[in-house]
Amino acid sequence: MSSRVNIYSGRNFFLIIILLVGFLLLFSRLIYIKTFQDSFLEERSYSKIKSIYQIPSRRGKILDRNGRILALDINTYSLEIDRLSFNSSKTNLSLLSEAINLDIEKIIQRIHLASSRYFIIKKDLDQFEIESLKKIKLKGAHILQKLKRSYPQGEAFSHVVGLTDTDRNGIQGTELVFDKFLKGKDGSFEGSRGPKGIKLDGKRSEAVDGRDLYLTIDSRLQSIAFLELSKIIQKTKAISGSVVIIDPRTSEILSLTNLPTFNPNNRKNISDLSVFRNRSTLDIFEPGSVMKPLAMSAILESGLIKESELVNTSPGWIEYGGYKTSDFRDFGSLNLNEVISRSSNVAMVKLCDQHDKDYLFEYFSNFGLDSDLTNILIPATQGFLPKYSIISERDKVSFCYGYGLSISALHIAQAYSVFANRGLLKELYLYLDKDLSSLKNPKRVLDEGTALKIEDMLLETVNARYGTGRKAGVNGLLIAGKTGTAERIVKSEKEYTATFSGYSVERDPSLLIVVVLRGLKGELHSGGEVAAPTFSEIMNKSMRTLELGI
Repeated sequence: MSSRVNIYSGRNFFLIIILLVGFLLLFSRLIYIKTFQDSFLEERSYSKIKSIYQIPSRRGKILDRNGRILALDINTYSLEIDRLSFNSSKTNLSLLSEAINLDIEKIIQRIHLASSRYFIIKKDLDQFEIESLKKIKLKGAHILQKLKRSYPQGEAFSHVVGLTDTDRNGIQGTELVFDKFLKGKDGSFEGSRGPKGIKLDGKRSEAVDGRDLYLTIDSRLQSIAFLELSKIIQKTKAISGSVVIIDPRTSEILSLTNLPTFNPNNRKNISDLSVFRNRSTLDIFEPGSVMKPLAMSAILESGLIKESELVNTSPGWIEYGGYKTSDFRDFGSLNLNEVISRSSNVAMVKLCDQHDKDYLFEYFSNFGLDSDLTNILIPATQGFLPKYSIISERDKVSFCYGYGLSISALHIAQAYSVFANRGLLKELYLYLDKDLSSLKNPKRVLDEGTALKIEDMLLETVNARYGTGRKAGVNGLLIAGKTGTAERIVKSEKEYTATFSGYSVERDPSLLIVVVLRGLKGELHSGGEVAAPTFSEIMNKSMRTLELGI
């Protein structure tokens, strides 16, 4: 009896030792894990239930001066397919095809071409398609929501408003220049995920939307300019055209319009990248006779020429510096007003010949013709005036009727605002928040009396029966302005640029409009024939719109 008890006690002791050693090993392992691998295991465990996702911020809206939206973020929906869980049966494909209005063959093709597990089979789902997908509830077909940039006013505003890429980053125009201003700050959520992916408690950082930006542009005038520019380009077959409208009193830009253009909401089929150019600010050209009033202002202020001076332009041409300069016809003797209103090249050659190069060029520069227009903030090309020290006497007189220098439509608008503002030069700007620009104080570049004399010449150009700009007239308005026609040879063929620049006199509101048509060929090519009537239509409709408040 006693021997059995001893055997049992020995086994029992052995088992206890085994259990104790095992416990000590487990306890040691636990201490090791707790000490050295606690954070790793906690992360692995939490990763199974945690939820981290980004809360996208909305990019700021771009609006016109009256609050009309030109660019904003909208919700857009796409259909994503999970190849591993989506059953490509004939039934499912048929249901999917009917729901999203896409051919079965195209769906199959896109599934086969997909290089990853998840891929988008259709973007920009409409509400009907979304509801249809929700009804059929196909496994592996997910509706994704994201933000997309939208441009409600379309192609008429594309150059000034600009573009974003697919991630809503600015890549052109206002969208690019004020990308940081418009861009918000994304938020985030990090927490635990319950059954069926339901998000439970966690840490949430709210998204901060971008700031809204107001342009000086008036969308009503922009639309009018775009429509009239489209008409005249279709009629004349011009290669391109631009319209600039400003308020000369405030120097605000009310319209920057260009053709050709593009639809910012659909850029898939664009092959000619030149459509992205904001030609109002980037394309510089020889302006032709719109330069004559600027040269005449320098002539008047020099004191070398009497205001009663008569200039003999017969026989209608002059040879100077080895080149022949001609008028439209023999005008005979002209007073200074008629030199501008009839647009005599011969008279300008004779008048400018009596003045020094440096004197004339100083005046041209004072009008901002060689400036880079930095305060409009969007990209612009600097005007080109060659150094007077290296030009010939022939070049000097050519500048007086608009050849040998290159400026943009916006340069012309700023220069002509000097006449509208009685000799004061005011820098143009494009954004209502003036703190965004570094505008200088208005600068007097002409004596007020001289500016009024030039205005009288511009009034005669439009309102006299012999004036080259008579087709720019508007019933009920007093219009001052000047035509310009510049010729150049392109591939052995004559090509013309037609311009008209003018403004409404003694009106509130007041508008100054520049119309430029480039690449004209054939008979219909002069500023008086094509640019002036387009100016008239734009001015008439714009003033009616502003005065009626519509």
